[in-house]
Formats: sequence, C-alpha cells, structure tokens
Amino acid sequence: MNDYKDFNRVLRSALVGEERSKVKLIDMLDPLIRSSIKRYCPVFNEFDDLYSDGKAIVLSCIEDFDNKRSFLKYVKLSLMYFYLDTYKYLLKVSSDVHDNPSSDDEDLSIFDSLDAGVDIEGDFLESERLGILKDAIDSLTPRQETVVRLFFYERLALSEIADFLGISKRTVVNLKVSAINNIRKFISCYYK
Repeated sequence: MNDYKDFNRVLRSALVGEERSKVKLIDMLDPLIRSSIKRYCPVFNEFDDLYSDGKAIVLSCIEDFDNKRSFLKYVKLSLMYFYLDTYKYLLKVSSDVHDNPSSDDEDLSIFDSLDAGVDIEGDFLESERLGILKDAIDSLTPRQETVVRLFFYERLALSEIADFLGISKRTVVNLKVSAINNIRKFISCYYK
C-alpha cells in the first residue's frame, strides 16, 4: 500500500514538471520498460538503445498524460506499441540485409540456397490464408477492427480494451462477437 502512495506522490510531482520526480518515476518504471522489451521486442543486441528509447517514451508519456485514464496503463500501452513497431522495423531491416547477396553468394543458384526441409507449398497456402484473414479484418468497421487487433494480437483483456477505448465492457464483447461473425462470413466465401 505504501508503494502506491509513494508512486502516486512521485507521479503528481513529475506531472507538474519536477525533474527529480521524473528521474525517480523512470527508475520506478524500470521493470516495466525491461519487461516490455523482453515481451514485445526481444532483440537483445539492441537492448541499450531500446532501453534508452523506453525511458524517452516514459518522459513523453509524462508530458502528454491527460489524467483521464490510468497513467500506468497509458505508459504500458505506449511502450507496447512502440516496441512492437520497432520490432517490425528491425525484422524488416534484418531481412533486407539478408536479401542482399554478398559476392560469395553470387556463385550459388537459388536451388543451392534452399533448405531441403522447407515446405514451399505449405508456406504458400499459409500466406494465402493469412492474406484472406487480413482482408477479412480490413473489411470490419474501424471499432470492430480495433477490438479484434487489441484482443487477438495485443492479447489485452476485454476490460482493458474497454478502459483503453473508453467504452463499456459489454460493448467490447458485442463488437468482438459481431466482428468474429463478419470474419466468418467473409472467409466462408473463399471456402465453398
């Protein structure tokens, strides 16, 4: 209980601009930054940069916070979205680097570089299924799409989604159910 009081006291001071409180708040949120990196952007050779970026995100959250919702939830979601976007970017950069052949690889044919255990047909079918699912999700209303992405991709609980969107939990449940029904209808057109 005392920890919550300390946190709230430091948070109030940081929100009014006290620099020492901002530093203390970042120290208090250190475990959240580290766990967010581990969970959403596990590229450990970039840990120092990711950690510094996490501190900057917390400082940005202090500046942008509007007192309408929980500060911790706001920071957690901000870190999550930042690290997920960063992870996608790092994967893309990594694949771009691996796609550019070096001078040693130019002598190999494409068949020499294929792994014997690769299931090309299975990978193609999987990418087709994912493409259909993406199209189905894109066909949803914006609110349905947001609920589906937060529930299935970000693994947020229904109550967390309700708090994040500022709507009732029952509305979130209804949006999720109608979204799933719409996705089923969309996908059933491809598998008749």
